[in-house]
Amino acid sequence: MKKTQETKFIAFDLETTGISSFVDRIVDIGAVRFTPSKSRIDTFEQLVDPEQTIPTVVTAIHGISNDDVLGKPIIDQVLPAFDEFIGDQDTVLVAHNAPFDCSFLAAAYTASNREPPNNQIICSLKLFRLAFPRFRNYKLETIGRNLGLINIEEHRGLADSMLLMRCLTLALDLLPQYKYLDNLMAGSNVYRFTDYSSADLDLPHEFDKLQIAIDSECTLEIRYGECPGPPRLISPKQIFRQNDALYVKAICHHDEFEKTFRLDRIQSYVVVRE
Repeated sequence: MKKTQETKFIAFDLETTGISSFVDRIVDIGAVRFTPSKSRIDTFEQLVDPEQTIPTVVTAIHGISNDDVLGKPIIDQVLPAFDEFIGDQDTVLVAHNAPFDCSFLAAAYTASNREPPNNQIICSLKLFRLAFPRFRNYKLETIGRNLGLINIEEHRGLADSMLLMRCLTLALDLLPQYKYLDNLMAGSNVYRFTDYSSADLDLPHEFDKLQIAIDSECTLEIRYGECPGPPRLISPKQIFRQNDALYVKAICHHDEFEKTFRLDRIQSYVVVRE
């Protein structure tokens, strides 16, 4: 059986333009590759142009402004390098509150028409609650402060990945029941990126012409929501599946902004311009 101390891990963290992976985008990816029993680490850090505005309230949290991402590569250009950094599919990925990070990366892979890595991803939240049972809350920064690992909260991808690595190493030292990797995986909440995305796009019959409209770069008039208001014009870009629902990404002509529409909330659609 493989020991956790000899396991290759990658701790990773994202900063984004907001909290919804359906409409918000990644602005920063940080990751650190490490093996608990060894001193060597390798790091990955990249600011990303989200191709949308970063709200000032979000900049106040992570400190990344619109000027910071100006001229940086877009996510389509960053993912190949991130895949290369992950490398071996036997490497175990770790994220704190993993569903958040997984959903954003899954959406990015889907939008980039790129197959995501198939590595197993541990959510450290359950593990840290077990290892550090008396903390006031289990935000990563709170854990870091309580363990004396940080004095200030940086809220940046690489800094938080490094902190996650240090917290995980300490947690494993405190939990002898997880001496072996199999036991750690069995006792953890484990995810894969494919839990949040799928290439299987078997469209309902009423939407069978939607992909043709996308391929033909058509403009659609849709009525949307349970109580549709005035019709809206959209230019659909891509259909994707996430969390067992189908969505279409499109430019909404009302404000010239990319939005995501859930297919089962589109009451009707017609082609108005080709």
